[in-house]
Amino acid sequence: MHLAVYTDAAERGGAESMLGHLLERLDPAWRISVVGPDEQVVRWLAGRRRGSAPVVVDRIEGRSDLNHMVRHRRVLRSLDADVLHANLSTMSSCQWALAVAATVPNLPVVVLEHAPMGTWSAASTRLKRLTSARAAAHVAVGEVPARTIERLGGLPAGSIRVIHSGVPQEQLDPPPRPDDVFTIGILSRLDPVKGVDRAVRAVAGLDRPVRLVVVGDGPERPSLEGLVQELGLGDVVELRGWDDRARDLLPTFDVYLLASRLEAFPVTIGEAALAGVPVVATDVGSVREAVVDGETGIVVTPADTEEGTVRALTDALRTLQRDPARRAAMGRAAALDAVDRFDVDRSVAEWEDLYRSVARRR
Repeated sequence: MHLAVYTDAAERGGAESMLGHLLERLDPAWRISVVGPDEQVVRWLAGRRRGSAPVVVDRIEGRSDLNHMVRHRRVLRSLDADVLHANLSTMSSCQWALAVAATVPNLPVVVLEHAPMGTWSAASTRLKRLTSARAAAHVAVGEVPARTIERLGGLPAGSIRVIHSGVPQEQLDPPPRPDDVFTIGILSRLDPVKGVDRAVRAVAGLDRPVRLVVVGDGPERPSLEGLVQELGLGDVVELRGWDDRARDLLPTFDVYLLASRLEAFPVTIGEAALAGVPVVATDVGSVREAVVDGETGIVVTPADTEEGTVRALTDALRTLQRDPARRAAMGRAAALDAVDRFDVDRSVAEWEDLYRSVARRR
């Protein structure tokens, strides 16, 4: 089988990491091509699987960009793939590439949705309906985002199936902890939707000493640095930037915090659970499909105001800060639960079955 995967991502995020895990573990007999406009992302993904072919194409800038649409079509036809997998980080991702793919004869398309973030415009919504109707299969990473995307996109109820993202178990190599200060960790792209600003404000209300370690980078970094300075948290908050071995840091955290405003199925929760770290997370997307509230972590219902949500996050973190025995028990429960809940082999098997089924129809 020849599987082509398409991404229009301009940077590596959770959607690309999940795709990388999948590519690494697919049947080794399959041939893989990775297609997209960002050379760094395309080559990084292709590098996750030995022998994969990176194919860099010019980005389609809009509906009037016919030259690049024609080039996309020429590339997709020349690949002669059995299946094209489109990896969408938002509902409007890859929309012009999907429109082009719909014109290529005998090319079945599988669409994977990672986030229930609404389309860009009414025209984008119409295009979403058209390309979704032409897809051989439409998949989301969780039940809540699947139903939300159907509603926001005006798609038929039940038209999106769910395949939860698996999380590979890794032998971690954590650095030694510098001290026994209560440490909260976040692995995240620095983007407003990820709620790192909420995390900073929540930590400001905790008992000292306390530490918040944020691993990741992105466009919100300057404003977060300003917020840390404004709140006088320079000795509390560490913005460490991107780290390819970020998972090694998880065992050095007492609690993993996900303060997101919007999520689909957050894989970092699974990574934290496998490392035996309890989670405090806002109730967004499929968080409740990943966290057993009160057993493997604490799920915080967002309040009507940002201030209320921050207070609720502070209260949940304080509960675990003051009760080491409870957070240790939650960590043990999380590690046991994660082995089944985030089984990467099961997820890969579901994808392989789907690809084969779609390819047979071809």
